Amino acid sequence: MNERDIVKRDEKDLVGLCKEAKKGGITRRQFVERALVMGLSASAVGALAGACGDAGTTTDTATLPPMDETKPSEIVFYNWTDYFNPALKKKFLNETGIKIKEVYFSSNEELLAKLKAGAKGYDVIVPSDYMVHIMIKSGLLEPLDMKYLPNFQYAGEQFKNPSFDNTEQNNGLKYSVPYFYGTTGYCQRTDKVAELQTSWSTLWDEQYKGKINLLDDEREALGMALIKLGFSVNTLVQEELDQATQELITQKPLVATYDSVNVKRAMVQGQYFVMCWDGDVLAGIDTLGGDAAAKKLLHYVLPEEGFPRWTDGMGIPVGNNSRFGAHTFLNWLMDPKIAGANANWVWYLSAIIPASHEFTEPFALTLAPTDAQLAMSEGFDDVGEFAPAYSDAWRQVKSA
Repeated sequence: MNERDIVKRDEKDLVGLCKEAKKGGITRRQFVERALVMGLSASAVGALAGACGDAGTTTDTATLPPMDETKPSEIVFYNWTDYFNPALKKKFLNETGIKIKEVYFSSNEELLAKLKAGAKGYDVIVPSDYMVHIMIKSGLLEPLDMKYLPNFQYAGEQFKNPSFDNTEQNNGLKYSVPYFYGTTGYCQRTDKVAELQTSWSTLWDEQYKGKINLLDDEREALGMALIKLGFSVNTLVQEELDQATQELITQKPLVATYDSVNVKRAMVQGQYFVMCWDGDVLAGIDTLGGDAAAKKLLHYVLPEEGFPRWTDGMGIPVGNNSRFGAHTFLNWLMDPKIAGANANWVWYLSAIIPASHEFTEPFALTLAPTDAQLAMSEGFDDVGEFAPAYSDAWRQVKSA
């Protein structure tokens, strides 16, 4: 059968499914199940259900196709750099017989572009909050079979049904589980600048020209500028985004580099101010000896104007090698003991809380934000059709 015939067959099947739904011959659950088997994403299923007159009358959630439980010899973990304890690879291999091959990306946008271009063979990926939502809408993530993820019970309540992966909006389906969470601020070298800073405005101070590093991340950098101006990190107002873009262009001559990979190195080598995530600071402190002197040397600033907070999820992309192997790995990572061991090396805050705290060293919890600090923060959301405006803004900054 050629490609044209396949397309005609799929169209015929969808038309037939829609007709059957309109007649009331199938329930909503049956409609969703069949549409998913045909390869539609959750968002496409929702749209089709609406076009078919809100197929079915029941509110039952979808039942996923049976899992092929053939154990793979290897799974591929597509991850951020230094975001998984390497000692756990051997432990996972010993416990499951499955080898972990880890490959890396440097930004959410790079990850999205790779998958949209048709890259296959990744079993588990680690998109951030807003990117999870984008990938669900784009049909790039497979729905998870929660029967194979009993350790999800240990996730913090605030991470179980977040706005970016809400089961009520996903026809009862779940597409991600939480990994780590944290905050975005900047690190100050107190041996270079003794007075402790409190504001984002410091990163626009001309006396520090060439002594400032920023994250190479469009949402983080633009988010910083938006907060500095008193706007939301998720603004949908072009004028506000334009003002933030101009702020970054004005700041650019002061910036030594935009880099999200070598953040720890910049701190250790003496850069005055480094925009970073909280765990980067702990990594720098450890490199400098991990003692009280090192903690005093690297000061983490959560600016008084407010700051971004983030949650990184884990999901299974379409085109994976082993759905069963991926579920096995996800469940294993959510075991409180494993989550604690992972946090002890990564030094970000595990979303398996509070169960993982028993197995987490106090040092890894040093920069955990207080409730009062979290009240000053704002999480990143999917900005939908306005997303290209952020990408255009970031290109303007980088090319200025």
